[in-house]
Amino acid sequence: MISRIPLSACAFATLTLMVACEPIRRTHGYAPRPAQLAEVEIGSDSKAEVAGKIGRPTTLGAFNTEDWYYIARSTESRAFLEPRVVSQEVVVVGFTGDGIAESVDRYGLEDGRVVNLVTKTTPTRGKRLTFLQQLLGNVGRFNAGQVLGEQ
Repeated sequence: MISRIPLSACAFATLTLMVACEPIRRTHGYAPRPAQLAEVEIGSDSKAEVAGKIGRPTTLGAFNTEDWYYIARSTESRAFLEPRVVSQEVVVVGFTGDGIAESVDRYGLEDGRVVNLVTKTTPTRGKRLTFLQQLLGNVGRFNAGQVLGEQ
């Protein structure tokens, strides 16, 4: 006869492992939906009217402040693995010098590439040394007199 305790423990462990493998999805930013973008009238809407219809932009252009950028990105991570970008959407609303909407462009993940802004590594220039080369690099460079302060 099979005891219920080991069977319950096995079922609990299996359920826990299945839940632990569930991906964690995070969404950052805002990009207007296509129905909202359809309300923007090219050639007649001002910046204030566009802001009223689809909201304020995520950021402005760095070199051309006449462009408004709406950026949304979704990432997914599992357990201890690095997050990966699942979807990315960038909407660019361009304005003329007079502040009238002249273009609405929409870009997805397939239109660009993921740029890692923080790599947490400093690139080294020149020769890259292996662990053994670093360890043995100073062998023979010093003699006992130099180490003990004798001339």
